[in-house]
Amino acid sequence: MINYLRDPERIRQQNYDRIRELAPLDGFTLDQQQIVIQMVRAYGDPELANHVRFSENAISAARKAIKKRNNLLYDIELVKHALDGSLLYQEPLSFLGKASVISLAKTSKQTRAMTAVDCWRPYLAGSIVLIGQSATSLFRLLEILKEGAPPPALVIGAARGFVNAEPAKQMLWDLREELGLECIVVGGTHGGGVLAAVAMNALLMMQQGIYI
Repeated sequence: MINYLRDPERIRQQNYDRIRELAPLDGFTLDQQQIVIQMVRAYGDPELANHVRFSENAISAARKAIKKRNNLLYDIELVKHALDGSLLYQEPLSFLGKASVISLAKTSKQTRAMTAVDCWRPYLAGSIVLIGQSATSLFRLLEILKEGAPPPALVIGAARGFVNAEPAKQMLWDLREELGLECIVVGGTHGGGVLAAVAMNALLMMQQGIYI
């Protein structure tokens, strides 16, 4: 018989212990570490911690939004699939499959995720926005906020890729004070729908008093 660890709880705990040993966590508060550790575990690279930034009141703003059961908005389906349904307080919203969104995206030659952002307007105020893949949706979000749309409570910006992703997330960070935004940003080309969802799961866990 091959000798390896089988107990799921011991595997989980040893993962967290190793991440605490390997990841650069000293610059984060204890609550921020709860989120970063979960993101590092999902990503599989302790160096990811070097690319995660929190605005000053990101976690407190998220707590208030969760307590009020404010809307959750997301850019791609992978985000929704990676959210822990046992922690959610309501159905997240996307509008990606809406017929008008699909049609307009085709005729205007722009991404569906970007086009769907315009459907967010009635749901934005005080919401939590999860951007896990589409940099164009993040750019569009920033555009409509500059046009006067009500700001969300928190934006988790984890768009990934080699086109648009890095500048979109940097713009989110640079405009956060002007637009009255709190944010959690995964810098550079790093990111993905799973990271955005994992960050949200960690916030929901903390809201319920679950700490790792």
